[in-house]
Amino acid sequence: MKVRLLFIIFLYCTAFATQLAVAQDRKVTGTVSGADGKPLEGVTVSLKGSAVKATTNEGGAFRIDVPSSGGTLVFSTIGFETKETAIPASNEVIITLTETHENLDEVVVVGYGTQSRRTITSAITKIEGEVLRDIPISTVGEGLRGKVAGARVYQSNNTPGADAVFRIRGGSSINKSNDPLVLVDGVERAFSGINPNDVESIEVLKDAASTAIYGSRASNGVVLITTKKGSASQTPLITFDASLAYQEPETLIDFMNARDYINTVRPAVALSPTPEYNNASGYSASSGNDENSLYSTRYLREGEAVPAGYHSMPDPLDPSKTLIYQDNDYQSLMFREALWQNYYLGVDGGNEFLRYAASGGYTDDAGVALGTGYKRYSARAKTDVKISDRLTLNTVFDFSSTQSSQFENQMNVIARGLATPPTQKVYYADGRPTPGYNASSPNPVWWDYTRDVANKDKRLSLIGGLNYRILDQLKANVQVSNYSHVTQYDYFEKAHEFSGLRTTKAEFGELERTKLDAYLSYDETFDSKHTVSGMAGYSYQVTDNKGFSASATGASSDKVPTLTAGPNKTGADSNFDKQVLIGYFGRLSYNFKQKYLLMATFRMDGSSLFAKENRWGFFPGVSGGWIMSDENFLRDNRLINYLKLRASYGQTGNNSIGLYDALGRFATDARYNGNAGILPNIMQNRKLTWETSTQFDAGFDLNVVNSRISISADYFNKITEDLLFSMELPNTSGFNNVQTNVGKVRFYGYDLELSSRNIQTDAFSWDSKLTWSFVKNKVLELPDNGRDRNRIGGITLSDGTAYGGTAEGEPLYRYYGYMVDHILQNAEQAANARYDESARGWDPADGKSVRGRKLPGDYEWVDRNGDGRINNMDQFELGVTVPHTTGGLNNSFSYKNFSLNIFVDWALGHSINHNAYMRYFMNTFANNYTLVDRVKETWKQEGDDTKYARFTANDPDAGNSNFSRTSNVFNYKGDYLCIREVTLQYRLPESVFTKLGVKSMVLTLSGNNLHYFSAVRGTGISPEVGASTTYSNASGSAYYNYPPIRRFSIGAKITL
Repeated sequence: MKVRLLFIIFLYCTAFATQLAVAQDRKVTGTVSGADGKPLEGVTVSLKGSAVKATTNEGGAFRIDVPSSGGTLVFSTIGFETKETAIPASNEVIITLTETHENLDEVVVVGYGTQSRRTITSAITKIEGEVLRDIPISTVGEGLRGKVAGARVYQSNNTPGADAVFRIRGGSSINKSNDPLVLVDGVERAFSGINPNDVESIEVLKDAASTAIYGSRASNGVVLITTKKGSASQTPLITFDASLAYQEPETLIDFMNARDYINTVRPAVALSPTPEYNNASGYSASSGNDENSLYSTRYLREGEAVPAGYHSMPDPLDPSKTLIYQDNDYQSLMFREALWQNYYLGVDGGNEFLRYAASGGYTDDAGVALGTGYKRYSARAKTDVKISDRLTLNTVFDFSSTQSSQFENQMNVIARGLATPPTQKVYYADGRPTPGYNASSPNPVWWDYTRDVANKDKRLSLIGGLNYRILDQLKANVQVSNYSHVTQYDYFEKAHEFSGLRTTKAEFGELERTKLDAYLSYDETFDSKHTVSGMAGYSYQVTDNKGFSASATGASSDKVPTLTAGPNKTGADSNFDKQVLIGYFGRLSYNFKQKYLLMATFRMDGSSLFAKENRWGFFPGVSGGWIMSDENFLRDNRLINYLKLRASYGQTGNNSIGLYDALGRFATDARYNGNAGILPNIMQNRKLTWETSTQFDAGFDLNVVNSRISISADYFNKITEDLLFSMELPNTSGFNNVQTNVGKVRFYGYDLELSSRNIQTDAFSWDSKLTWSFVKNKVLELPDNGRDRNRIGGITLSDGTAYGGTAEGEPLYRYYGYMVDHILQNAEQAANARYDESARGWDPADGKSVRGRKLPGDYEWVDRNGDGRINNMDQFELGVTVPHTTGGLNNSFSYKNFSLNIFVDWALGHSINHNAYMRYFMNTFANNYTLVDRVKETWKQEGDDTKYARFTANDPDAGNSNFSRTSNVFNYKGDYLCIREVTLQYRLPESVFTKLGVKSMVLTLSGNNLHYFSAVRGTGISPEVGASTTYSNASGSAYYNYPPIRRFSIGAKITL
């Protein structure tokens, strides 16, 4: 392999040495600049009617050989109108180009190069880095929600510093990763650690023709992030940006206060099988709690004054007695107001020989939730050095260090932690925080006191590249990069009521990815009509992973949180592995008169993840376009200024498997009779190969009404075959499952982007931009298993039919639960109710529990199969977890020195089953689970028209499970409209600060995540994430209960 690399590098170095001399009669020199006077680099200067060409350098200068007399020079570049001028006798030309206003020739970054928007024939969305500026965000993904046509960007976890989830056209897989490939300046990495202020542009490659050049990792789309670079012939430009924000939860839960809680729980407990809980110590509404109890409620003693910090009320069971209690709002202890701040210092500039950009940044999110927070330090430097007229050196240094604290289990700490009843003391008399009901239901203050959790991540990208112009038409490019990501995790648990072990954990990990990309590119125009471009290259990437973890218990003190202090070494693990990916890729494009456009791409990838016989995959793509507006029948059309039709077809791959899924693995930590052993623990499948997605795309780009309105729309149909799937195995195999290729799934839909210049005057402007995406899916094929529709999972009825799970002809992401028929209103209806297998049947009238029995006020569930019994066979589809429609609308206004930006986004079609909220109706944990205010709306007497059944103490253990099963009662539409961003800016007049050497100063007021209009408002969660349950910490399907965060910021940007 090393020999091959050296040979390829040698070939490129040989190409660098090649020179072409062209003799002409005289030389003409000159400069090209824009209307603002800044020099333009990369302008093509050609002698009309010949193949003679030159290109302007960083300073806008050029030199070209021309005939001894006469001749015309043509100046053309992306984004500017083409200009012709006669060659003067002085042999010196100064040219000013006018920028085009149709945005058709903007530069778009594509795989291994750039392309004019006009000539693109595939589906690519470009987002300027400006959309990430001037808003209080910590990560790139936070600023992209609703702004990318064809992509759903959402925040599944709102903990500080968490990355957003990116789904391009729904993804491509059933149960493997649907994350896109992310490349930052050509380096594969995650969004994490990237400073949004450093981003120049983001290109999202959506169809197979644009992504095929990335081959085996491109089925889920590709995101190309380009960071800022310096400007030529510019004195250093220094920018300082500072923002300070106030942040708070955007939504909270309406919990009962302590008085209402006592008035609700005590009467219910009196009717329960355990009425003695109302008088014993250790219960949240008991009158008999002593000083050692977690709970504060008790009777006021004779002659006793109400203690400080306590309230009093008549006992609802015996008004002649007075109860005293604390009223503690654990939600306000969990979530508090916090500060967010961001500081950024950047400098860029350059001259004819050197362009540079450098920056440093600091972000600090104090965390709205107790015990959480995020800090990021970032530094970046990017240079372009002109070594000679033909050779340019590019370098990038990108470093970030992040520190974060977050909950290991949000279900326990948030969903169950907030279940702490308001009558529980926050602290014991000695100042120690009280625990929760059990170790996994903590008082938030206690959890923060007993845990020290820290995550540290350091990321470093080093990039070096050489660009050599062999001929005017032929260029060679080599880029070598190294990306490293070092992680550190430390955990210490102080001795507490449930464990005195003082568990200590430490983990270290290092990922190092080294990559070589080398390619040749060729561009030529023949006879001013035929333009041919070609590119061919080679890529080699090696990824090394190393990890170490250790744990210990038994330390003698909370003051020494180290592994050394724990004498009981309970764990020590290490691992290291290596992956190699080799690729050969190419692109060929042709256009005639820039009107008829064709492009073909390919990539051949070889991956070490697969067995030798299935290691290589070939991924082609083709696309074509027709600029109809250049035809005679549309050229003079007053309405249509530009119209391009385009279509593409291609294949991409997904190699998202584990390191040993194809080759198998032996576990080396087995023990037999006290001796070390080796056992197989992953079954090999040497036939395992790529998931392959075949995608068709058809779209158009349209500008109308003097290009004031621009529309880009696409329809896509994507079919993924040979799905990577985890197939369960029988116990006799010795393995739980095996990874295999099975089935076929389809994702289809459309995406739309519409921009408009509504008003444009000298003093006032109003621009709008709309994005809209629609995605559906269907399972087409699964392995034959003898079940209805080859269903995997789900529920089979007695007649052989089935529902749920994953099945042919049905969509993905559905979930099921019980449906309410009605609420039983009286004893007669209860006596005639269906037998309910989950009903415990306790009736205080006879003091008996009769399984299946119902009482007035209980739910009567719909009997799906008509057998007169309610059990798990009687479930119905409640919704899907993924929206079919997402979009966003931005309106930008400017008036003189003021500007206002308002952005809203939305999602439609998904549902949320809020099991965590349902539990606040249960009063479980021996009647010590808190209640929400809506419990007051439960059924109380015949004729009550309400959504909620009767309230019982400890519904799952002593009641009839009205609130202890997944049902439509707590099923909500996830549809939402979010006022995502509002930003007001004022640019101070230059006369205010020019004497101070300041070029500009901008003041900003901004808000982010201001308000969600949704059905789940007031229930403490974000509507962005559909869920079959909001009460889960299961691996791969955990729900994050951290609420969305609203921020209000003030900032200033100064440019020197």
